[in-house]
Amino acid sequence: MTLTELQGLYARSDLVEAVVEPSIQEDGWIVEFRHRRGGFVPLTDGAGSEQCYQDVDTASERAFEVGFHQVRIADSF
Repeated sequence: MTLTELQGLYARSDLVEAVVEPSIQEDGWIVEFRHRRGGFVPLTDGAGSEQCYQDVDTASERAFEVGFHQVRIADSF
């Protein structure tokens, strides 16, 4: 989901956690959000491709833009 779509879910309290974790496809970090009904929703671009960031700080900033004040950083491999 795009940043704007995720902001809408957050505003409706549908997202309960933000997680930054290492990407398995690229060298970098991705942002996923735990949905209140279970499962994770990744941050993607408008075409649906998973967004990958060079560092944890930049990835965390995207989670803050969604609305979260705290982000869980998953262990690297």
